[in-house]
Amino acid sequence: MPHYFTDNSNLKSERKDFKFYFENEIFNFTTDNGVFCKSEVDYGSYLLIKTVYRLQLGKNLLDLGSGYGPIGIVIKHFNPDIEVDAVDVNPRAVELNRLNADNNSTPIEVYLCEDILTLNKSYDSILLNPPIRAGKKVIYSLYEKSEVILNNGGCLYIVIQKKQGAESSFNKLEELFSDVKVIAKSKGYQIIQAIK
Repeated sequence: MPHYFTDNSNLKSERKDFKFYFENEIFNFTTDNGVFCKSEVDYGSYLLIKTVYRLQLGKNLLDLGSGYGPIGIVIKHFNPDIEVDAVDVNPRAVELNRLNADNNSTPIEVYLCEDILTLNKSYDSILLNPPIRAGKKVIYSLYEKSEVILNNGGCLYIVIQKKQGAESSFNKLEELFSDVKVIAKSKGYQIIQAIK
């Protein structure tokens, strides 16, 4: 069965539009079958946005596993001076992310990418809502590669539910990064900051 972290562009298309309200701003998103959380911005992504959008995120940021784009688009809207790149392995998600960036007048670069090391770029911040159903091997690889492409002093921010492996993710991040801490908790979700 195809998942949102695979190329499932052969699924029947059934686009839907919804509005996302955040900090007195309205964002319009188009989603489709085969992308993560197609009916609304999921609570984890919302909490990640809410936690980090006013932090010092540096000059450039990577929205890793961006889906149809809510995290990168909202962050860019509130931080227009930051260069935002978004990547996903799902062609349909990438297409929607580009559409949503245009529709919300947020200039970000969106890439179809299976390995972020091939971007040949480095970042001050990386934001990730891990694809839990992909399994630990995939998720931990994303952590490892994030550490490689972060600038010194840069931060990886992830959102993860306690019941879906927050503790083991925290321990894995401690193996890779110099400073790891939980900076927000809500409804069973944790925002973990890992500093290189």
